[in-house]
Amino acid sequence: MYKYTWIMTEEKARFFKALGDRTRLTIVGCLLKHDHCACDFSEIAGKDQTTISRHLKILLEAGILRYEKDGRYVIYSIKDEMMKETLEKCGIEKVDSCCPGSVMDADTKKHVVKKKYGKIALGMVQGCGCCDDLSGEEIAGSIGYSNEDISSFSDANLGLGCGNPTSLGGIHEGEVVLDLGSGAGFDSFLAARKVGKTGKVIGVDMTAEMLAKARENAEKYEFDNVEFRQGDIEELPVESSSVDVVMSNCVINLAPDKSRVFREAHRVLKENGRMYLSDIVLLKDLTPEERSDEKLICACVGGALLKEDYLRIIREAGFTIRIIDADKDISKRQYSGYPLESLKLELRKK
Repeated sequence: MYKYTWIMTEEKARFFKALGDRTRLTIVGCLLKHDHCACDFSEIAGKDQTTISRHLKILLEAGILRYEKDGRYVIYSIKDEMMKETLEKCGIEKVDSCCPGSVMDADTKKHVVKKKYGKIALGMVQGCGCCDDLSGEEIAGSIGYSNEDISSFSDANLGLGCGNPTSLGGIHEGEVVLDLGSGAGFDSFLAARKVGKTGKVIGVDMTAEMLAKARENAEKYEFDNVEFRQGDIEELPVESSSVDVVMSNCVINLAPDKSRVFREAHRVLKENGRMYLSDIVLLKDLTPEERSDEKLICACVGGALLKEDYLRIIREAGFTIRIIDADKDISKRQYSGYPLESLKLELRKK
């Protein structure tokens, strides 16, 4: 009897001790909503992977979590339904995945981004708010587009990028290309010229106003090998192993769950497929207030990851990385001196 009571007391002590840490509460709150890969938690909680591993071990030893392996991934979940009920009775709330240090949940971030970019598509505001003193043509010229690129598709250039992914590697005739966050279609049209009539470009965007503008532009520029689909880049409306190239221009930093974006890109790519992207990464972390600032979120800063974290989640998704360029000058040109750079990357599916 005494032994049984001692065991019960020890288990309760481990349970409550495990929940006595903010990072572990964040992890548990996320898992109450849905299961997560171990690699997600570094981004969700804003901690390095070694620290996250230590917290996960404590939660496992306390009998709160369980895990199972799914290929190269380790998927964590709440131990069972009884444990879920216990946690909810203890007042643990479900939370969404969010960027490191942020107090704004994922759904709110997406709503903020969708609203702002919808206004940009409708011409109600100019640019994303990070470089309003520069025209779309000036921005495009400074990040790698030629004068011919800009003049050919001027209606599709909204000055929203941080690089030119279509120039980072070979896009060949007859290939299928997927453009993440395709906006008004600028990069999609440049890629469509490269793949020709025998190829195809699929643009995916979550903003209805952007999709309408892109489809209007496709008709204007007479492209019949470009298709625009409404969807979330965290859950792509694209078949597995169906595209040769994925490209993205300053969009992944807008997604709350970047690990999922890269896993989805890996899923839809054919064997030995490749990905070309330009994206903003941080060289120094932001404050929680900066990460929750709507203007900074929409300007591709508030949701950006530290460079080492960004590269790590790419590798964990199953890609090899070739860094083509790192544009540090873009900080002063477009981002008011925030500690960041634009990475130009080529990724290869292992």
